[in-house]
Amino acid sequence: MSENFLTLLTHPDTLFTILLLYIIGSLPFAIISSRLMNLPDPRSYGSNNPGATNVLRTGNKFAAFVTLLGDSLKGFIPVIILISIFSIDIYISYLLSLFILLGHMFSVFLRFKGGKGVATSFGIIFALDFRVGFCLLLIWLISLYVFRVSAISAIISFLLLPFLIMFFIDNDFIIFLAIINSILIITKHLDSISDIRNFFK
Repeated sequence: MSENFLTLLTHPDTLFTILLLYIIGSLPFAIISSRLMNLPDPRSYGSNNPGATNVLRTGNKFAAFVTLLGDSLKGFIPVIILISIFSIDIYISYLLSLFILLGHMFSVFLRFKGGKGVATSFGIIFALDFRVGFCLLLIWLISLYVFRVSAISAIISFLLLPFLIMFFIDNDFIIFLAIINSILIITKHLDSISDIRNFFK
């Protein structure tokens, strides 16, 4: 890693950007949408996960959609701004975007707990490269159609993310970041392993 790269990462503007992205990622749209629509706290039922899938368990599809949209856009919009407005290289933008994901998973507003990061990751990936995002979403949808379990869909699609990056972008550092992205997602789904095992019994 070059000295210029390390200098960039430790620059005050970069540190401020990292903090800002983390705070954006920390916004818990599942809880915000639930409170606005007088629904129970998503951490109190189902999987206890503040995400769109769990909000959907209330039967309120609009609240689940708002959650999904909010979690996706908080990944998509900042990365688009970094790339399109500030002309930051894609590999730096992807690196910075991981702080959005970390904010979502370990929200400062939720005592460093949070969601599983699938929707936010989709937003980030679509902003980085639409082709990768489309293929990733297609894999997720096909997996969901076949297995009917969102955790299985997430694990399968993000296991394949580094290979999609390799095919469409072929940059070693971006592939490395995709592996980190995938590890974060899969690790967050480890608590669903028992459900996955039950499915295959």
